[in-house]
Amino acid sequence: MSTEVHSRDAAAIPLWNDAYDTSQVQDSGNLWGDPPVPYAETAAQLFAANSAAVVLDLPCGDGRNLPPLAKGAPILLAGDTSLNAMAIAEKVAEKADVRKQVVFVRVDAFDTGLVDNSVDGIFCWDLLGHLTDPEDALRELYRILRPGGHLVANMWTMNDCQVTDPNIKEIAPKEYIDHFDFYCRFYDREDLDKLLESVGMTAESVEVASWWEPPHAGYRDYEHEHESLIFTIKKNET
Repeated sequence: MSTEVHSRDAAAIPLWNDAYDTSQVQDSGNLWGDPPVPYAETAAQLFAANSAAVVLDLPCGDGRNLPPLAKGAPILLAGDTSLNAMAIAEKVAEKADVRKQVVFVRVDAFDTGLVDNSVDGIFCWDLLGHLTDPEDALRELYRILRPGGHLVANMWTMNDCQVTDPNIKEIAPKEYIDHFDFYCRFYDREDLDKLLESVGMTAESVEVASWWEPPHAGYRDYEHEHESLIFTIKKNET
């Protein structure tokens, strides 16, 4: 990993904290008023079916996915680099009556601070596509996953609504800078396969899913459709 690439991802950390403006929380309890992503429930069912004891939601963001993910394990780690985000997420957990099983922890995807083989499942949503260096983040997530545990993650496709957003700027093929000045990379199946191959991983499953979300006040103030490649990686037992 080059110093230049690492610095781009590191520079985004304070920007993310600023993006989570606690004064703008919607009536629903989270920042942008989004419902949980549909696949959070599916991931929770997978974790529970494999008797997960500890699941990590990274990044937890404003907590939109905490209520369904809490069904996946007795202990849910809500990890993020943003203290503002976690302050909002805590209120979401309280409102959903799952606060007692949620542990909030400041976590960087490149250096989680967690020991090897310490979590049974990881839900990593809308993070890897923002990273210029997703390889090192994937290696770190795999390190902390217990043998037999599952990582469930997504990558946006070029059919995602962000690509046509009037406030996003293309900087290279499939690469953009969004309205918050964050890097965004969009993937097709071949791109995903190459990424996973580069870190010695193979997806147990990959599917394309799309869903609609309500308007976001202030920047995407219209109903919009997201599309992602959703993939699951199971850590080898040996």
